[in-house]
Amino acid sequence: MKTITSLKLKTILFCSLFSLICLSGVKAQNESTHDILQSFVESYKTDHMAHSVSFGIRIGDDWWHVSSKRKQSAYLVGKNKQYTFHNFGPHEVTLKKGKPDSLTWYFHFADKKVLLNIYNKVWTAASASAKSYGSDIVGLNIRDMEGHRSDIGEDALAYEVMEHFWKKDAVEITYFNRDGSLPTHGVDHVGLYTMKDKRIGWFSIGPEQAANAERGLDKGQVPNLFIITKGKGRAELGDDKVELKPGMSVFIGPYVKHVLYNPYDEPLEGIIILFGDNSDYIKGKSYLDLLEKQHEFYKRYDLSQVKGSN
Repeated sequence: MKTITSLKLKTILFCSLFSLICLSGVKAQNESTHDILQSFVESYKTDHMAHSVSFGIRIGDDWWHVSSKRKQSAYLVGKNKQYTFHNFGPHEVTLKKGKPDSLTWYFHFADKKVLLNIYNKVWTAASASAKSYGSDIVGLNIRDMEGHRSDIGEDALAYEVMEHFWKKDAVEITYFNRDGSLPTHGVDHVGLYTMKDKRIGWFSIGPEQAANAERGLDKGQVPNLFIITKGKGRAELGDDKVELKPGMSVFIGPYVKHVLYNPYDEPLEGIIILFGDNSDYIKGKSYLDLLEKQHEFYKRYDLSQVKGSN
């Protein structure tokens, strides 16, 4: 009887693992759209970030719609029962074929391949929807049904639903690398977490690439925070030129020029946080105006204990 060498054993294990991955991919390709969407629905039923919301899903020309009602119950903790904690779920979440019963917003997938890439964790939904300009063609859009116009509150809700509905794990882990990235603003990007008032992503600027070099992208209405984690590069920040290297963060205020270059042989990588949504400020408001409104809200917010459940 021949002894299997360590190298042969590793080769066998690798081939077996590769076969399982391939079979998993084939299985996902063969799953019906209903089964894939239903798997996201089942996950959302136990998501601690689930909202009470109704929205549409359009894949190519096929329509579906989801209705969710959050279940939340309060309970008191602490020696004197002075603190309020909450249990969440299981929520009431349903999936039905066809357009929503009432006009609302919806997720528009270009085709089933985009859905499969999100289902198989090749892309995040935030990555698939990232744009440099509003006119950019991307795989996933959040749109309004004809006759409906979302307000700023619905925009915020849609971002939060996108971030959690399209991730199925109880602990939502996002892997970031160039293979799982999509291009935006001239760089490779992975959306890590998206909300109306902040967007967090990973970026990689390859050799001889530049971020925000195109006209109109070098300044924005919202502040940016860059955290450099790997590689090195250069940046034009306002009137200054700065050398970028790991272990530094760069905060850029609204309407301040920011162009990042990589003239080196290795990718320049890091985390970017955008505070706010550019589309909110094109009609005269500013990010500071929004902060003032938030401060007014916080003054009125009732922090008394919540009793009972819904």
